[in-house]
Amino acid sequence: MALEGTPGHRFGVYTAEPGTPDHDAMLLLDPTAPPAQPQTSSSCQGDAGPAHLA
Repeated sequence: MALEGTPGHRFGVYTAEPGTPDHDAMLLLDPTAPPAQPQTSSSCQGDAGPAHLA
């Protein structure tokens, strides 16, 4: 969307489906958003990813 009276400036709106990695990343851009809750999954056993600290 072009902004009237501001040549070369535009306003854009981005959305992402809640629960997706894109949505989680967008929440990091919002300082007023509540902290994300970690998702639990029973398929995490044997995961070679980074260790979670308790």
